[in-house]
Amino acid sequence: MGNVQRAAWVPDDDPERDWELAAQLAVAWIQQECDEQDAGGVLVLNAFGAQDHSPALRRFSALHACTTPRADRSRVGCGIGPVLVYAPTEKTLDFAMSLARGSSIAVIEGTLFPLRGWAQQLGAIDLTRPNDEPEQIPPRLVEAIERLDFYGNNGFGDQFGKQQAGNILRDLRDAGILDREFILGAMAARGASDRSIKNLSKIVDRLNL
Repeated sequence: MGNVQRAAWVPDDDPERDWELAAQLAVAWIQQECDEQDAGGVLVLNAFGAQDHSPALRRFSALHACTTPRADRSRVGCGIGPVLVYAPTEKTLDFAMSLARGSSIAVIEGTLFPLRGWAQQLGAIDLTRPNDEPEQIPPRLVEAIERLDFYGNNGFGDQFGKQQAGNILRDLRDAGILDREFILGAMAARGASDRSIKNLSKIVDRLNL
C-alpha cells in the first residue's frame, strides 16, 4: 500500500505513556529496519528542533538524515531507506510516505492527525503490543475506502469527486458506521495527498452537522 513494504506505529492511546518511551520504541524498530536493509534512515518532523525534546530522537538524527516537509527534498532524496515520523500532521505524513517508498516506515502518533485507520490499512505493527495481530477492517469499510480512492484522483477538489465522495460517506453515515478519523487515516495510507485528506475531511464534517 503506497509502495511501503513494512509499517509500524506507536499509538497515542495511553495518557500515562511517556513520550520518550514512545520514541524509544519507534527508534529501536526503525534502526533494526536500517540494519537489515543496510540503509540509512530518515527522521521526518513537522519542524526542525522537535527532536531536541527527545534523547532517543536526538541520537537517531545524529546518525541519520533529518528533514521536514518544508525542507528541500534533495536533503534526503526519495526512497533511500526506512523513515521515522514524529507526531505528524497530514502534510508531514504524506511527505514521509513518499520518502518511504520501497522501504519501511514507523510513526509515533501525536494529536495532530489520527493514525488508527492508517495503521489498519497498512497492517502496521503496534509497537506497544508487538505480538498482537493488526485489526482487520470491516468489509463494508474496505469497499467504501476503495471507492473513495477511485474517485479521489483530483483530490476531491472537483464537483464530480465531491459528489461521489458525499454519496459514499452518506451511505456509511446512514448505516451508522461513518468513522471520520478511521477513513482519513486509511486514505492517507493509500497515498492520498494532504490536500485530498483536507478536502475529504470537509465533506465528512458537512455530513455530520
